[in-house]
Amino acid sequence: MSLARLSCIACALALASSVHANGIALHPLAEGLTAPIHLEETPDGTGRLLVVQQDGIVKILTRDGQLQSDPFLDIRDRLLPLEKGFDERGLLGFAVHPDFRRNGRVYVSYSAPLRASAPQGWNHTRRISEFTAHPGDRTRIDAKSERVLLEVDWPSRKHNGGGLAFGPDGHLYVGLGDGGVSHGVGPKVLWEAFDVVEDALAWDRLAQDRHSLFGKILRLDVNHGFPGYATPADNPLAGSRGRPEIFAWGFRNPYRIAFDRDASGDFYVTAIAETLWEAAYRVRGPGNYGWPLREGTHCVDRLHPRQPPADCPDHDDTGAPILMPVVEYANMQASHPDTKLGIAGVGTAITGVRRYRGAALSSLSGKLVFSDWSASFKQPSGQIFIATPRDDGDLWAYEKALAIDSRIVGLAEDLAGELYVLTNETFGPYGTTGKVFRVVPAR
Repeated sequence: MSLARLSCIACALALASSVHANGIALHPLAEGLTAPIHLEETPDGTGRLLVVQQDGIVKILTRDGQLQSDPFLDIRDRLLPLEKGFDERGLLGFAVHPDFRRNGRVYVSYSAPLRASAPQGWNHTRRISEFTAHPGDRTRIDAKSERVLLEVDWPSRKHNGGGLAFGPDGHLYVGLGDGGVSHGVGPKVLWEAFDVVEDALAWDRLAQDRHSLFGKILRLDVNHGFPGYATPADNPLAGSRGRPEIFAWGFRNPYRIAFDRDASGDFYVTAIAETLWEAAYRVRGPGNYGWPLREGTHCVDRLHPRQPPADCPDHDDTGAPILMPVVEYANMQASHPDTKLGIAGVGTAITGVRRYRGAALSSLSGKLVFSDWSASFKQPSGQIFIATPRDDGDLWAYEKALAIDSRIVGLAEDLAGELYVLTNETFGPYGTTGKVFRVVPAR
C-alpha cells in the first residue's frame, strides 16, 4: 500500500473524532477540490460520480476512485466574479436528467452577472439552465449548448437557496431563496441578521407572496414547453392565485432538495436559519412552510430576533396552515449572551439532508441523516446527525453521529442510496481544501 494511501486513511480516521451508536465512519474518496457542494451519479451504468464545485466546475470521479483532470462541465466563464471570502453565490445546484443515457441533459442553477434589463444596483441574475453532452459522447457536456430556462434578477448577495433535483414524476424542482434584501440591496451586506432595519423587512414577505418566485420551491416540466419549460397541470397555483411554476412557498433559503428513494414522492428541504433555528422540512405536497411568519416551529420578531414571542398564528392570512419541519435545532446564536432562550446552540447552518435507503448501513435504514456546516463559525467543526422518523406530527428526535475537523457543505447519495459527505476548509469557493467521503460502517 502506498504512503499516500496510508496518509489518506489516517486523515479519514482523524476526521471522525466521535462515533456514536449509529456506528458510521468516513472513507476518503477525493481531495484537492474547491468547495464541493453536491455529488451525483450518472444514470448510465458507468458508475461515474459527478462532483459539483461552487466555483463552476463539475468533475468526474470514476468507479475506481480516480478524479479525472478534464471537467465534465465548466461554466466558470458564466458566473459573476466570486470572492475569496465568505460567499454564498456561484454554481449552487446541479441535477442530471433521469433519461441522461438517451438525451445527455443536465441542469444547473448559478449566479450570473447582472443582466442589462435588471433593476439598477441589484447584485446578480440567477439562471436555471439546461446543458447537453457532446453528440455521441456522454463523457463531457458541451458548454456552448446552454439553454436558459429561467432568469431571476437577485437584489442582494444573500439567501440564494440553490436546491435542484428531479422528482419521481420526472419534473425538475428548483429552490429559490427569498432574495436576502433584509441584508441590503447591492454588492455588500449592509445589515447582519440581528441588526436589520425595519424598512428592509417588507422584502422578507416575498416568501409569502405567491406571485413572486422568491422564497419558493418551483416545479418545472423541462421535457415540454420549448424553448423554455411547461408548468405541470397539477401545480397548485395559476392565474389570480399565483405563479404557476410554484409548488411550495414560505422558504428563506432552500439550500438543498433531496427526494426520498421510496415510492412516497416526499422530499426534504434544508432551511438554513436567518436567526436562531435550523430546520429540515419533509415536503409531502404543496403548501406554506412558514417563513417569515415562523422560523422552524418558532415565532419570529425580526426587530427583536433574540427574544422571539412565545405565541403567533399557526395559519397564514389565507387561513392555510403553516407546515412545520420534521427536524430543528438551535444554532450558535442561541448561546449568545443577549439571547434569552436558556439553551445552548448546536451548530451554525444545516447543509444537507437525506433519508437513508441504502444497504451498507443497516443501522441507518429509513432514518434521516442531516449535516451541520460547523459547530463553530471560526473553527472547522462539521457535524452529522441521525434522526428517527415518526408520523405523529412531532419533531423527530436526533443524535450526533460524527464530528469532524472540517466544514460540511453538503450530503449526497449515489443511485444505490449510499451516502457521501462533502467538506471544505475555507469559508467559500476558493482554495483546494475540498474533499469527498463515503459514509461507511465504523470498524
